[in-house]
Amino acid sequence: MKSNALRINAKDNVVIATTPITKGEQVIVKGAADQSLVAAENVEAGHKIALAQIPTGGKVFRYGEPILEATRVIARGEWVHVHNAQPIPGDLKE
Repeated sequence: MKSNALRINAKDNVVIATTPITKGEQVIVKGAADQSLVAAENVEAGHKIALAQIPTGGKVFRYGEPILEATRVIARGEWVHVHNAQPIPGDLKE
C-alpha cells in the first residue's frame, strides 16, 4: 500500500499526513511498515496524527523534539492540533 503519512524522527509520537486522510482510513507511515493505524477523524495534509496515546500534559514530539503539550488525552490516530495541544509552558517568549 502507498504511504499517506511521514514520521520524521524515530522519537516522534506523531506522523504528518502527506495527503488528506478521512476518519476510518488506514494511515500508512512511510518507511515504517509496522506503524500503520486508523485515523480517528479527518486530517488535512500537513497536519499531525498521534502514533500512540499521549496523556494530558504529555509532550508531542516532532523532529525528535518536544513541540507541544497535550491539554487532554490524545488517542492513537487522533488529529493533534490547537483543540488538544498547546505550546509548552515556559517556551513562550515575551
